[in-house]
Amino acid sequence: MTQRTDTRVLMQELTRPEYEARVGDSIVILPVGSTEQHGPHLPLGSDAIQVEEIARRVALRLGAIVAPTIPYGYRSAPRSGGGEIFSGTTSVTGQTLILVVRDILQALIRHGSRRIVVLDGHYENNMFLHEAIHLVLDAGAPPDLRILKILWVDPIPTETLDRAWPDGFPGWALEHAAHLETSVMLALRPDLVRREEIREDGVESLPPYDVYPQAPDFVPASGVLSDPTRGTAEAGELLLASAVDGLVAVIERELGTVPSAAR
Repeated sequence: MTQRTDTRVLMQELTRPEYEARVGDSIVILPVGSTEQHGPHLPLGSDAIQVEEIARRVALRLGAIVAPTIPYGYRSAPRSGGGEIFSGTTSVTGQTLILVVRDILQALIRHGSRRIVVLDGHYENNMFLHEAIHLVLDAGAPPDLRILKILWVDPIPTETLDRAWPDGFPGWALEHAAHLETSVMLALRPDLVRREEIREDGVESLPPYDVYPQAPDFVPASGVLSDPTRGTAEAGELLLASAVDGLVAVIERELGTVPSAAR
């Protein structure tokens, strides 16, 4: 597919007439991130920064529109984000996230959108996005409406993961503020990465359960769950390109392409 040359894919940069002319035929992408600690070396907005830029790159390929990113996500879980004990992690309840996403989806549908991608950038959001979509469907959605929900890392193939990790991909369980996010942020926003604060840390494993309240020593005090020291911008670009390619393929397969006249 030929990439679009029009760089105005962000909804907030379109005028009302421009938006009205495109929304009925375009795919609309809603990125959902979080504001969460990412160790001493990555910014609190890493999830939102990553998912918005990935949505923008996908939209350039598809002629889609990117709705404003939701920068808050569901509560950080100890075994995937370090938990709620860290300063800076600013979360919303499941009910709040459900209702915010539901309201935005209903507004997009009212505008005329019939193909929507809910692009998740924060693992803990998953089931609340699922519920928000079901509330929209239960309320009597248009019969031609299609909504795709996907976590941005999911389409990355195994061979890319093996290439991006110097010692082999260890799995997602401890990949928080670690190799992937450090590499991706070095590729996207190197100015926000505190390189002098990147140090080896993490745990070999965590138990397959949670205990509440969270014990302060359950995860490393740094908030980093596995070693980020070998992250590189090159690995980040590899992962970004693979994720975007995979997302474009999934979206085209499930929602179709955008007519050239609507681009």
